[in-house]
Amino acid sequence: MNKWKIAFWICFVFLILVIGFSTYSIVDQGVTLTYQKEGYQNTENDLDNLIGIINRTDLTKIQIEKELKNHIFYEHMNFKLDTISLERVSLIFENDKLIKIQKNW
Repeated sequence: MNKWKIAFWICFVFLILVIGFSTYSIVDQGVTLTYQKEGYQNTENDLDNLIGIINRTDLTKIQIEKELKNHIFYEHMNFKLDTISLERVSLIFENDKLIKIQKNW
């Protein structure tokens, strides 16, 4: 067999492997950035909610419940418990007074 044919097929297979790996890397990067952006958006939403809660209430559970009425997970929040989870943070109460904010990671 001709040396040029062998060299061509070796280079061709190498080219296909490089293109396959490059395509996988680009798609993987796109998916990673999409999920990362969504995570940042959830964190930003929680931060906005916490800023509103702290600025507009005296940190009692009843007032915080009123502030969270428009939250997307409001119907899943159980205000009878001592812990209320937002998207990435939890509000922890003791005697209906906010005592701690904890990350949910």
